Amino acid sequence: MIYKKSIINYLNIVIPKIVSIRELLTYALLLGLSAYVFLLVFQPFGTYNFENVYKFSLLSGYGAILSIAYALISIVLRKKRGTVAIELFRIFLVFLLSSFLNFVYHGWFINQAPLQWNNLPYIVCYTFSLYSPIAAIYFLLRVDKRHSNHEKNNSSMESLSIKPAMILSQANDCHLAPVDIPNGNQLLKLLPSDFIFAKSMDNYCMIYFRKDGMVKKQMVRITLSRLSELLNTMSIHRCHRSFLVNFEKILVREGNAHGFLLRFADTEDCAVISRSAIESVRPYLSD
Repeated sequence: MIYKKSIINYLNIVIPKIVSIRELLTYALLLGLSAYVFLLVFQPFGTYNFENVYKFSLLSGYGAILSIAYALISIVLRKKRGTVAIELFRIFLVFLLSSFLNFVYHGWFINQAPLQWNNLPYIVCYTFSLYSPIAAIYFLLRVDKRHSNHEKNNSSMESLSIKPAMILSQANDCHLAPVDIPNGNQLLKLLPSDFIFAKSMDNYCMIYFRKDGMVKKQMVRITLSRLSELLNTMSIHRCHRSFLVNFEKILVREGNAHGFLLRFADTEDCAVISRSAIESVRPYLSD
C-alpha cells in the first residue's frame, strides 16, 4: 500500500505546463530533429542497407512524424494540468499516433505499396525502439525543469527578502512562532512557514498547509481578511479577493499580464492572481 501510495503521489507531482505555442513547437522540432539525427548516425533496423537516391530525405519523414504527433497531442492536452501523469500520458499518445503514421508512411512512401496490416506490429516495435530513448530524455528534462523552477523561485524570494524596501516591522519577522487560527470552539495551530495558500468561501476559508511532509487542507471558519492579519509575514499576501498566498511556496506560475494561475508542489489545487493585484504583488514574483 505504501509503495502504491508513493507511485500515486509521484504521478500527481506538478510540473511546468506547456502553455505557449512557441514552447510547444520548440519541443516538437527538437524531438523530430533528434529522431532524424539518430537515424542518420546509427542507421538501425536495416536502414544501413536501404538503398534510395532520396534516402536521407525519406528518413527525415520519421522525424517529421514525431514532430507532428507531438504537436497534435499537445494541442489536445493543452487544457490539462501539468503533472507527471499527464506527461506520461502525452508520451504514450504520441507513441500510438506516431506508430500509426509511421505505418502509413512506411507503406505508401517507403515501399510505395498498399498497406499490409500484418506489418503494423513490426512498425510499432520499430517506433518504440526509435522513439523510446528520445522520450526518456524528454521526460527527464520535463521533470528536471520542475526542480529548476522551484529552485529559481526559492532563490528569487531569498533575494527579495533582503531588500530594505520590503523589510516589515519586527512583529512581522516573528514568523517562526505558530499562529492560533480560531475555528469555532477549536484552534488550528499553524506555522506561517507551513502555510501554502487559502481560498475564501464566504465566512470560511479552505486552508492548504504542509504537515508531516504532506500537503493537507482544512476548512476553517474565518474570513480571508482576518486570516491575512494573523499570517502577516513578508511572503504571505492577498493576491485576489478569494486567495491568500505564501509566495515562497509557488512552484509554477502560468499566465500573462491579464492574470496568473499559481501552482504548488504536491497538490493539484491552485490559486489565482487577479489582474488588479498584479502590480502590488509583482515584487514577490520571480521573473
